[in-house]
Amino acid sequence: MEQQEVSQSIEEERQWRVLKEKLASPQIVEQQELYQRKCIAVMSLYAQAGASFLASNLAYAWSGKGIPVTLCELPKVTSYYYFALDFERRVRQQVRESPTPSLLMQNNHLRIQIESPAQLQHESSQTDTANWLLRICKDSPIVVIDVSSNWNDIHSKQIFEHADEIWVVFDADLARLTRLFLVDPAPAWWKTERRKIKMIANKWNSQLSRTSILKKVEGTLSLWDQYGATQVTDLIPLMDGEKTAMASAKANLLLELFPEEESEFQSLIHSYKGRML
Repeated sequence: MEQQEVSQSIEEERQWRVLKEKLASPQIVEQQELYQRKCIAVMSLYAQAGASFLASNLAYAWSGKGIPVTLCELPKVTSYYYFALDFERRVRQQVRESPTPSLLMQNNHLRIQIESPAQLQHESSQTDTANWLLRICKDSPIVVIDVSSNWNDIHSKQIFEHADEIWVVFDADLARLTRLFLVDPAPAWWKTERRKIKMIANKWNSQLSRTSILKKVEGTLSLWDQYGATQVTDLIPLMDGEKTAMASAKANLLLELFPEEESEFQSLIHSYKGRML
């Protein structure tokens, strides 16, 4: 039995190396001629900071410009935000019987793939996660993975390793932010994937945008760093509460009902260069 387990472990290691090599190679041939391929993992430092809100509305905005985008969550993670958007009913309306639940929007440029709780029957292995990542990266030149606040999940660490960018979202709850950085040790990926990290301050009002406040925030973020300061790269303003509440009540993304609010996401929308030169 012990020899068999060792043999299986060696085989899994070999399969994982092969899959990592495949993931590192270009997967989109035709679309790469027009679009730069990019995989972005969007995560919240803590629950309700806004990773799902930013990931979904940003994917919607990019696809509205004709860029093919795939939006998904971690494999085998129970969705709350996307099912609050009545995802399952919308898929059934679009396709009567779909083996892979996928909602197409924005003239089919946006593909949203969410697993229903009924499909979450077993835990994913490292090989399962690699296969899943390889598959979704074939669908679109730009892939947005909504990690939410599951950044300590073992599968998140694998995804951070292969993602081109990691967007770390926090909000205006500065007491919660400070406590996290004082109490919790820096995760391994914070150091190993440092060059990929983009720090995004969400629900940020004009008062918080003052230089003195931002310097204090960056000082807090640097508690996880041994060298230098961590900079906040993007500030996303606090959205109109009435509009966000109305969109939520109607089970829609904010930009579905209020496309004029796209201007509030401009700093992130322009972070993708689009067509290759």
